[in-house]
Amino acid sequence: MEMALFFRKQNRDLPGKVAYAIFSGVCGTLLLVAFFAAILDAYQVVKYLPWMIAFNTAMTGFSLIEKTRDRLVHRHLTAAGAGIANVILTCIILTIFTFYLIGENLISTSTFLLLAVIGAVCSALGAWLAVKYYK
Repeated sequence: MEMALFFRKQNRDLPGKVAYAIFSGVCGTLLLVAFFAAILDAYQVVKYLPWMIAFNTAMTGFSLIEKTRDRLVHRHLTAAGAGIANVILTCIILTIFTFYLIGENLISTSTFLLLAVIGAVCSALGAWLAVKYYK
C-alpha cells in the first residue's frame, strides 16, 4: 500500500523536489564558504562553518516544506534527514577541496558530528517555520 501511495501521479516528482531542496542548501553553503575563503584564511573559515550550515539547513527545511506542502507525511523527520544529507554532502565536497588545495582535512570527526546535529535541528526548525507560515 505504501508503494502504491508513493507512485501516485502527484507524488512522482517528490524525490526531485527533496533533492532540489538539499542541492540548493549545499550550493548556498559552498558559496558562503568560497566568499569567506576569499577574505579570510582557510583555517578561520572553519570557525564560521556552523553558522553557515545552520542558516542553509534552515533554508533547506523551509524550501522542502514550501515545495512539497502537504504531500509529506513526516515533515519534520524528512526535513531533519534533508539537513543531515545537506551536511554530509557539504562536508564531503569541502573535504575533497581542502585536501586537494591545502593538503589537509579541515573538518574533523567531532566537527562533522557537531555540524550534523546543527543541520538536523536547524532544518527541522526551518520546516516548522514553513508549516507555521503556510497555514
